[in-house]
Amino acid sequence: MPAKAKDEPGDEWLVSASITIRSNVVTDVKILSGPKVFHDSVRKAIRQYRCKTDGGEVVVTQVLRFKLQ
Repeated sequence: MPAKAKDEPGDEWLVSASITIRSNVVTDVKILSGPKVFHDSVRKAIRQYRCKTDGGEVVVTQVLRFKLQ
């Protein structure tokens, strides 16, 4: 979680991202919504995904939840 997250109001945040997967590799990540402070962390995390597809292009949406505990 980014250090600056503590400056965001609240203690839980959602970030929605559109992910393009081509030939089992994440080729594009677009942030759809959520606090900007998390955008780089979400892109970096999603780019590390390992995927298995039928070889074609797949576009999925994922929501990531960040919560202070």
